[in-house]
Amino acid sequence: MWPFTKSGSAGIPPGTGPYPVGCMDIMSDSSLSGTFLRLFYPTNKQNKNPSNFPPWLPSKEYARGYIDYTGFKNSKASFTAAILNYLTEDFKIPATWNAPLAKSESPFPVLIFSHGLSGCRTTYSTVCLEMASHGFIVGAVEHRDKSACTTYIIKEVSEENDEGCKAPSRGRIQEWIPILLVEGDDFEIRNNQLNTRAAECIRALDLLLRMNSGERVVNSLDDQFDATMFKNVMNVDKVGICGHSFGAATSLLTLAKDKRFKCGVALDAWLFPVDRTSYADIEQPVLLINTEKFHWPANIAKMIRLVPDFNQPTDDRRMITIRGTVHQSQTDFTLLFRSSMSKWMGFAGTLDPKLGMEINLNATVAFLSAKLGLPYNKEYDKILLGENKHIIVGTNIKLDPDKVLETQASL
Repeated sequence: MWPFTKSGSAGIPPGTGPYPVGCMDIMSDSSLSGTFLRLFYPTNKQNKNPSNFPPWLPSKEYARGYIDYTGFKNSKASFTAAILNYLTEDFKIPATWNAPLAKSESPFPVLIFSHGLSGCRTTYSTVCLEMASHGFIVGAVEHRDKSACTTYIIKEVSEENDEGCKAPSRGRIQEWIPILLVEGDDFEIRNNQLNTRAAECIRALDLLLRMNSGERVVNSLDDQFDATMFKNVMNVDKVGICGHSFGAATSLLTLAKDKRFKCGVALDAWLFPVDRTSYADIEQPVLLINTEKFHWPANIAKMIRLVPDFNQPTDDRRMITIRGTVHQSQTDFTLLFRSSMSKWMGFAGTLDPKLGMEINLNATVAFLSAKLGLPYNKEYDKILLGENKHIIVGTNIKLDPDKVLETQASL
């Protein structure tokens, strides 16, 4: 077997919570002003046959998008994306497509997830599956600000008859939106994207709450879509947000803009696009989970606005760093391939990829559950407290106090 194909030691793992997971795609409006997301949710329907799992890559266009972005960055990653293109059908998500929602005596909490630059609605399926298995209804947004590897809208087009005249019948086509490749750092471009992304997260929550209220929702991807099973099943007072990298910055700005989101988890936050005035508006509890190899002093200096004292964090503001991890350790890429191949491709650090992901997931479950008043395994708290040999409370980055002040003054 090829070392990069799915095997017993590679691939997206199922969630570890008490619920099996169902999933579906929803595009509430086929235009850019609509909402496009992958919905992960608790179900009681077991699906143990991998051949029936939905593919991790929604279509080959997404593999092409990964190729366009990673080839723009480095040749080794381009090779990896080419392998993804070849193996589109080999990677599966262990969930049941369009499964019925699980029955519960109490409503389910809600989580919105924001992907990173060059990701899409399935790039973080491991995180979303885990949260759904613990009882969250998770909306994984696919951003259409040209930061996704690719995405699309659906357009209605008129069909022509043999004489070239417009016929009364109409068809529907996918209009693809490629990623915007930007040389260097451009604050204006990224900040504009960031604000668009935050608005998309807010609209995603609006959509889920409309479904919860029983409002009819049109799904452009499924004419038979019936949202009634989501009526009165969501706890509108227990809403969190999570994201990775650009998505982590998106989560923070969303917290600043919309207080319906009660808490957030920022995975390896890339804070370059965040305007300094936004930090003061973030009142909700925040957990920053960093990888050891991604950060630099200027990025950490911005985090001090959220966690002023890394060594003495409060219950509501915490930062931890996972030793032996890299930026991709918090994405599905770290698990799609065997450990040795993931490390060679830069998707994993020295820490075992599965262990690194497990620490990320357990910390996320613990923080969101604690802040939303949900039951969870209290053993997970040891990660947040640094009672784990793989955890640094705070950061591994050495900071010059004068440089910190200089950076903050320029934000």
